[in-house]
Amino acid sequence: MRTRRSIRWTVTRSAPVGVAGGGGGLGRAGDAADLSSRNDAAVEHLVEERWSRALTTLEALLGDCRWRLGHEHPETLVVEGNLAVAQVVAGQEEAGTHLMLANLAARERVFGDEHPQTLTARDAVATTHRLAGRLREALWLYSRVAPQRNRVLGPAHPDTLTTRLGLGLTFAATGDTAMALDVVTAALEDCERVGAAHEHAEMLRGCLAELRATEAPAAGVRAATVGSLAPFVPRQRDPARTVPEPVVLRRGRDGLLVVDTGSGAPPGGGP
Repeated sequence: MRTRRSIRWTVTRSAPVGVAGGGGGLGRAGDAADLSSRNDAAVEHLVEERWSRALTTLEALLGDCRWRLGHEHPETLVVEGNLAVAQVVAGQEEAGTHLMLANLAARERVFGDEHPQTLTARDAVATTHRLAGRLREALWLYSRVAPQRNRVLGPAHPDTLTTRLGLGLTFAATGDTAMALDVVTAALEDCERVGAAHEHAEMLRGCLAELRATEAPAAGVRAATVGSLAPFVPRQRDPARTVPEPVVLRRGRDGLLVVDTGSGAPPGGGP
């Protein structure tokens, strides 16, 4: 049974925001509330796997945010990132990946290289590469994001654990089970040391158990591959895979593509 979680969109309310290329500003609180409500609705569609409705909602919302707020306003970038995720999970991988890369570049300009929202986008790109089988690219990005999130958020922060799991799964998918074991074991130890999110601990334990199972020789040959998480578009399961393959959007921070809330967590080392 799917576990649903509340996903909120952070809206800047401290002052009216000027309209890029238009006239006036967001003079009414209802304008910001409308954008927030529409983003919440789109996220709900994503969580419930209503891809077409999510795409339609996010495409219209992104156009409005760009007009009202500007192309690189933080909230516009949140919606843009969510649209990229929606495109990927709906099977529009090329368009989604292109938009995701553009979104990452914009966040780097607006927030800086190690802002939590930049790291969210970078992790999403790494995950997209991994799910598409572009393991070299995924490994390079995960290896960059993991230490960044460790420095900014702490080793046991849920987002850091998400990236560390992705890194471990990528090593496993390349056939390097020993390195995958090292990465996942260290992440689980950090998680348990601070009593971090139960969902992460359970997920890491499950992954670790499956990785250890591949260490046992089978007919003299080690299991070929510990599978990466499956793409979101339906496909035939690979019987050689040993790691469970969630096929829904990230829930409980379970290592899948992120539906961005725009709430970039501050440094602090805890969940």
